[in-house]
Amino acid sequence: MRYIGVIYDSKQAYEAVSSALSSYFQFRKIPFEDCATDGALDASLNIFCVNIGDKTTFERVKGAIKNSQGETLFVLPTHNSDSISQLHHLTTADHFVLPLDAEQFRTATKSALNRSVEKTWSALEPVKQKALKSAVVSFGKCFDQVANGEPIPLDDIKDSCQHICDAAELGGLDNWINALDDHHDYSFRHSMFVCGSLTYFAHAMGICGAELDQLTLGGLLHDIGKSRIPLEILDKPGKLDDREWVIMKQHPVYSQEILDRENDFDANLIAMAVYHHEKLDGSGYPDGLSGAKINDHIRLTAIADVYSALIDKRSYKGSMTSEAALEMMGGFKGHLDMDLVREFRSFTLDNG
Repeated sequence: MRYIGVIYDSKQAYEAVSSALSSYFQFRKIPFEDCATDGALDASLNIFCVNIGDKTTFERVKGAIKNSQGETLFVLPTHNSDSISQLHHLTTADHFVLPLDAEQFRTATKSALNRSVEKTWSALEPVKQKALKSAVVSFGKCFDQVANGEPIPLDDIKDSCQHICDAAELGGLDNWINALDDHHDYSFRHSMFVCGSLTYFAHAMGICGAELDQLTLGGLLHDIGKSRIPLEILDKPGKLDDREWVIMKQHPVYSQEILDRENDFDANLIAMAVYHHEKLDGSGYPDGLSGAKINDHIRLTAIADVYSALIDKRSYKGSMTSEAALEMMGGFKGHLDMDLVREFRSFTLDNG
């Protein structure tokens, strides 16, 4: 079950963890004396807020870790060299000592949850496993390098896109979405939702070869400009305010700057990243394009982007079912290409 279990015998450590995580993650509070109960530690991540200085506590923690299938983190109320040494002999899990650096702890929590999700990919077909495992590495590398002003690691990204194209040949878009649904890197998850939706749909439409490669690459990089958006806005656990929304709407402009400085992207691919928020009636952004100025690649990307946003869950909104999302998209006349929406709806419901 995908949740966080916070096991505690230190009220001080528990309160620090609760303060750091409560606005960002859902978690279950588990008294330390209950951790030996069958099924108590079935979480994706178990966070132990305990003082393991005495032998009894150490042995109980040792037994709990053995029975846990999920990832583990430790938060110790005080720095104790003996306790830390015991932990190092027991587990390779990260540990933190109060006072807690909340941002650092949230990062560690997200990473641990993502490792838990990525382990489940081993149950997928080998081709899909390879696509997802390759993409999570190359996308992370790409976002980090671009954020630091470095070039896009194009060979790595193209290699991942080839694996995604191979996965699309197997069909099963819903299987692809489900494999990513609990990943806690929002930028990666959304980009893979969009990329997968584009690639699977395009493949079903008979698009192949260089054009399919371009759509897949464009889908994976469609939000590359978000690498320049401050993390406190990009990962905000709530709706953006007016000031933050103005900043967020700059990401297509940043995408153009990033992709224009490279020599390996053609105009169609760049247009997918820059113009997928344009609307057919001219009310979109960044340039207010309308009608025939919005080509088919942009129209397809816009559909994949809207669909992915609707079915995704955020801390401030639940996810929509595929059927509900497609029903809503059918009312977006003036925004999306309705002929393509109908084709996408048929594909998604019949061949997802």
